Amino acid sequence: MYALCVFFFLFASFNLTAGCPDCFEKIDTVIEETLRCKSKQIVGVSVAVVRSGDVVLEKGYGVKDLETNDTVTEDTLFGIASLSKAFASTLLVKLMEEKTKYSLNTKVSTIFDNEGIFIDSLRSKYATIRDLLSHRLGIPGNNRIRLDNNLTRANVIHRLKYLQPKGSFRDSFLYNNLIYGVVTNLAELIGGESWENLVKTHLFDPIGMNSSSFLTTADFEKIDLAKGYIDYYGELKPVPFEFSRRWADLCGSGCVLSSASDMAKWMKFYLDEGKLADGTRLISKEAFEDLTRPENVIATTYTSTYFTKPKVPATTSNTGYALGWRTGHYRGYKMLEHSGTTFGYRALLSVFPDADIAIYTAMTGNDLSYLYRQTLHNVIFDIVMGYKPWLNSLTICSYPRPWLNAKIKSLKPRYSKRRKPSRQITDFYGIYKNHAYGNLEVKKHKDSNKLTVVYGFGNFVLYPKNKTDEFYGESIGTTAHIFNFYSFKFSFENKTVKLKIPNFEWKDHPEFIRADETSLTNKSCFLNASNNICLVLLYFAFSVLILYCV
Repeated sequence: MYALCVFFFLFASFNLTAGCPDCFEKIDTVIEETLRCKSKQIVGVSVAVVRSGDVVLEKGYGVKDLETNDTVTEDTLFGIASLSKAFASTLLVKLMEEKTKYSLNTKVSTIFDNEGIFIDSLRSKYATIRDLLSHRLGIPGNNRIRLDNNLTRANVIHRLKYLQPKGSFRDSFLYNNLIYGVVTNLAELIGGESWENLVKTHLFDPIGMNSSSFLTTADFEKIDLAKGYIDYYGELKPVPFEFSRRWADLCGSGCVLSSASDMAKWMKFYLDEGKLADGTRLISKEAFEDLTRPENVIATTYTSTYFTKPKVPATTSNTGYALGWRTGHYRGYKMLEHSGTTFGYRALLSVFPDADIAIYTAMTGNDLSYLYRQTLHNVIFDIVMGYKPWLNSLTICSYPRPWLNAKIKSLKPRYSKRRKPSRQITDFYGIYKNHAYGNLEVKKHKDSNKLTVVYGFGNFVLYPKNKTDEFYGESIGTTAHIFNFYSFKFSFENKTVKLKIPNFEWKDHPEFIRADETSLTNKSCFLNASNNICLVLLYFAFSVLILYCV
C-alpha cells in the first residue's frame, strides 16, 4: 500500500511537469532575447503564466524607470488599462446578485430614473446593463471627452444624450470607455462606496491581490510602480503620473494597477470559474457564465489583420465580446482575451479554459497593433502545450515579416513653425462650446505669437497647415508628446465661427461653436439687431409702448 501511494505521488508530480519540464527556461529565453531587439520601444515588462493551478512563470523584465534603472520584479505594478473592464463587469455582476433585484437585463432608464439618457428613444427605452457591458449601443468612443476637467463618473451619463450613434443598436460593436464610466458609477450607486473600495473589498482582498491598486488613488511615491513611457516618433518619453491619474478617472474603463504575482491569482480565479483558492465560490456559476458568454460580434480586429491563416501559420481570433472580455480561439482552443492600451502602458490577458492555461503580459513603451504582446502569448501557449512554435525570437522581432510586408510605424507630419495663419490670430480667439464635450478656449500662447487650444487638461499649440484656417495641434504641458499633431479645422460662416477636431472622434468629428457667435444665431431679436425683421418688430413694439404710456 505504501509503495502504491509513493507511485501515485511520483506519477502526479511527474505529470505536472511532463508536458513541459523546461517551460520556464524556454519562455524566459524568448522574452530576454526579444526585449533586446525591442529596447528602443519597450522599457519594462511584467509576465505571468499559469497552468493547471500552478504558476509556470511570474517575473519582471527590464527597468521601471530609465533614469534610476531600477529593475522590474514580479511585484512591480503596471497600469493594466482596459484589462480593468473585467474587474468592472465582475464587480457589477457580483453586487447585483448580492445586493439588488437588478439583473443584466434591467433597463438603464429604470436604474437612473431617466428616460432620456440617449439621443434616441430606442436606446433610451430599451438599453440594458448587458448592452453597456458588451459595447453594443452603437455609440462611438469619443474618448477625448475624458480631457474635460468637468467630467466625472457621476455625470458622464448626462453626456451620452448628445452623442450621435454610428452603429445599430445591438447589431454593432463600437468600443466605448465612457460607457464603462457609467458602469463604474452604477457599481458605486449599488455598493454605496467608491469603485476603488468596492473592488478591493469584493475582489482584491478575497482573491489575495494584496499589492494591486489604482491610478486614481495610489500614492506613487510609496508603491513599486513602473513609470509609463510612450514612443514619440522613435524617442521614448515618460508619461507624467499626473496625466495618468486624471485620464484614469472613470476607473472601470482602465484605472487598475497590478503585478505579475497578483495577476496570476486573478487568472487562477477565472480558470477556476469564479472560485477562490480554497474552492469557495466568490461569484455564482451562473454569474461566471454570464460574464464569459459572447454577447456581441466583432467583425474586424488586429488579429484578423495580422494573425489569420493563410497570412500566417496559425490563426488567433477575437470574434466575439462577452462582458469585459473578447472571445475567440487559438489553435482551436477557446480563448477569453482582452488587451489594454493606454498612454504609457500596454497589457494583454489570455485565458484558455479548456487547456487550463492563462497568460498575462504588461509593458511600458510602445506596441503598435499589439504585435509584441500577441506574438509572445502565442509562443508561450505553444511552449506550455508542447506544440512546435511557429514563432521564435527572430520572427517575433521582425513580425509581421516574413509573412506580411506591413510596416507598423507612425510618421511625424511635415509642418512649418514659421508659416503664418491666413488671418489675424485674434480672429480665432474665444470660448467654443459643444454639448457633449463642453467648452474649450482658443487664445494666444503665453510665450509666442501662436494660437493655443485649451481643452480641460489638454493644451495644444497650433501650427498652420497649407489649407486655409487649418492647423496642426502639438500637445504641450501635462499632455506633451501624448496628443500630437491633431487636426484643428476652423470655419467662418457668416458670423459663426466653428472648430472641428476630427482626431477627437474619427467616426463623428465633434464640432465646437464659438460662444459669442452662438448668440448671434439664436432667435432673440435683441441679440440679432442686424436682422431687418427684428428691427421692424422692435420699432413697432417701442411705438406701442410710447402710445400706451401717453
